[in-house]
Amino acid sequence: MTITATKLRADLYRVIDNVIKNGVSVEVELRGKKVRIVPAEPRDKLAALVKRPGVIVGDSGRLPQVRTFDEKKWRKKWDKRLK
Repeated sequence: MTITATKLRADLYRVIDNVIKNGVSVEVELRGKKVRIVPAEPRDKLAALVKRPGVIVGDSGRLPQVRTFDEKKWRKKWDKRLK
């Protein structure tokens, strides 16, 4: 997001609060030159996730043992189709 120095002067605290809250930098333009206001610490993206209770049905401790996509088996089958 780019704003003018005049806009920054008028809304300084709101702009800084938005940078902190959203973790998105703001570019400020003055006489054709730009500077950037960036958060000092990167934003934790996982903290913004919405909790969805009940999505995992069953014992979540068994998740590491759940069978997933078997790429080797798929490649073998796909290679046979290509021949």
